[in-house]
Amino acid sequence: MTNPQPITFGARLRQLARLRGAAEAVRFLAADGQEEAIGWDALDAAVDRIAHVLAARGVVQGDVVGIGLGNTPTHLATSLAVWRLGATTLVADPHLAPELAAALKARIGARIWIAETPGTGDLDRATLERLAAFAPAARLADAVSRPGKIVLSGGSTGLPKMMADDRPYTRVPGASWGKIAPALGFRADQVQLVAGALSHNAPQTWAQNGLFEGNRLILMEKFDADRALLAIDRFQIGFAMVVPTMMVRMLDRLDATGAALDSLHAFYHTGAPCPAWLKAAWIERLGPDRVFEMYGSGENTGQTVITGAEWLNRKGSVGRGFETEIRIYGLDGARLGPRERGEIFMRPEDLSGRSRYLGPDAPQPRRDEDGFQSIGDMGWLDDEGYLYLAGRSDDVINTGGVKVHPEVVEAELLRHPQVADAVVVGVSDRDWGQRVVACIVPAAGTTPDPAELHDFCAAHLAPAEVPKRFELRLTLPRDGFGKIRRKALRAALEPRDLSTAPKPDA
Repeated sequence: MTNPQPITFGARLRQLARLRGAAEAVRFLAADGQEEAIGWDALDAAVDRIAHVLAARGVVQGDVVGIGLGNTPTHLATSLAVWRLGATTLVADPHLAPELAAALKARIGARIWIAETPGTGDLDRATLERLAAFAPAARLADAVSRPGKIVLSGGSTGLPKMMADDRPYTRVPGASWGKIAPALGFRADQVQLVAGALSHNAPQTWAQNGLFEGNRLILMEKFDADRALLAIDRFQIGFAMVVPTMMVRMLDRLDATGAALDSLHAFYHTGAPCPAWLKAAWIERLGPDRVFEMYGSGENTGQTVITGAEWLNRKGSVGRGFETEIRIYGLDGARLGPRERGEIFMRPEDLSGRSRYLGPDAPQPRRDEDGFQSIGDMGWLDDEGYLYLAGRSDDVINTGGVKVHPEVVEAELLRHPQVADAVVVGVSDRDWGQRVVACIVPAAGTTPDPAELHDFCAAHLAPAEVPKRFELRLTLPRDGFGKIRRKALRAALEPRDLSTAPKPDA
C-alpha cells in the first residue's frame, strides 16, 4: 500500500467536488439573517472563475495577492483561486485604512489588492463577484504555491510584520496539519464552525484545512453569541475554534438560548490568554474532554497543547510543548529554572516549518545559540514542563516600581456582571511612572459605577493592580480575531504633555 502524497488545496477541492457534487460544503450565515448553501461542485466552479479573473489581471505563479475581504464565501473561494494559480495570499483586515493597505502592497510587491469596499483597492468584492459571474468556466490546472501565504503579525500602531513559511503549499489528505490537529479534537468529515475573521491567520488556516479534509463549514459573516450557540445545535457542529472574547459572550447567553451543545466534541480556544474562571466555567459546562487550548504564533516558533483534564490539575497553564522544546530566560540572558518567570523561547522539532520575516525592513528573529526563538511573551514552566503565560514583555505596566500584568486585571474585571469587555493599559504618569487605566465596555442595559468597579478590584487584586482610572466605552479596538490593539489604545490615552500636567494635591 502506497503512502498518500501531498497535493495542493485546489487539487483536493477538485477531488471532493468530483466525489460529492452538490452536497453542501459551506453554509453561509449572513449578518442580516439570510443564509446561503454552497455545494462542493459550485465552490470548485467559483474558484475557477475567480482564478480566471485574477489571471486576466496579470496574476501568475509566484505573485502575491492581498485579500482584504470580510467573512463571505468569496473570501474562501478567492484564497483557493490564488493557490490554484500558484500565487501567494496575504489576508488583511477588511477595515484596514486604504493608505496602510497600499503601503503593505508596495512593501511586499503584491500584484493586486482585493478590498471589501469600492475605491480602497485594485478590485472590490462586488466587482470581483460580477466579473466572476461572466468569467470562463473552463477548468484550470492547479499550480503549486511557494509560499502559500504571507502572515501578518503585530502592527497595532503601524505596518505589521510579514512572515512566510517557504515550503510548497501542499498537504496530505487526512493529515492537513500533522499531529497537532487531532490533538486539538479536529477531525475529517465533520461540521465545523468558522466564527473568527478569515482576515486572520488562525481562522483562515482552520477553515481551509476544514475544506481540505472534507468538512462542512458553517461560516458566520459576523460573530453573534446567540446565533453561534444555536447554530451548534441546529447544524450539529462538532468542532468550534473560538477566542476568549467569544467565550465570555457565549457563556453569558448559554442559558438564555437553551443551547445543549451535545454535538460539540471539540471546543478549541486560542488567540489570547484565557482567564482561569472562564475556562473553568466552560469545562464545567462541556466536561474536560471537550475543551482544548493551543498556544503558538504566526512565526511558527513552536506550540503547546493542553486538554481540559490536564488543565484542571494545572489551572492557568497553556500546556506542554507539542513537538516543541521550551526555555525561559531572564532579563540578564541567564537561563531560568522551573517556576522562575522570564521570556519564553521555543524551538520546534521541524525547523523547516519556521517562518521567515519578509520585506525591506524585516526584523531579525531573536534566537539563542541553540536556535530557540522568542516572540516577546513572558511566562514560566512548572516542574513537569507545563507553560504558564505572564503577558508580553512590552505590555507589562511599571507603576510606582511594581510590575503589573494587564491580563490579570482584565480577567478579574470580566468577572463583574456589568462588564462585557475590558482592556487594561499603562499610560505615562508623572508620579507613578505609569498609571493603570481600565477601559470598560458595559454589559447591555448597565452603566457601571467607576467607584464600584474600583472597590470590586480592590477586593480581589493587589493594591498596585487596582486601576487608578476607569473609562466607559462603546467598543474596544479589537481585531477580527478578538485580539486587542493594545499599543494603539495606549497611544490614544497618553497625555500630550506630561511636564505641564498639574500635580495632584499632597
